[in-house]
Amino acid sequence: MAERKDDKAVLWVFNNKEKKSDKQPDFSGPGRIHKDVLKDFVEAYKEVGDGQTLELRCAGWTKQGKQGPYTFILIEPARPYNQQKAQEKDDDIPF
Repeated sequence: MAERKDDKAVLWVFNNKEKKSDKQPDFSGPGRIHKDVLKDFVEAYKEVGDGQTLELRCAGWTKQGKQGPYTFILIEPARPYNQQKAQEKDDDIPF
């Protein structure tokens, strides 16, 4: 597989300063997922999903941007799938 810059789904979540009612979200923002990552999520679902769901792992960092503070979030399939993929990658090393 060709290398890709985006290897996880990513979100940028900002405080909703325009919130006018309790029904509106406290945080919102854009996200991005590369087509190959989406394929990885589907593959992970097929391999380790329970037929209804795929367990995910998320990590977030608070950052400061031009529009104020935000949280940067990475999303990937849960550990069992990631460990399997890491092992397969190690197995590809010819030495």
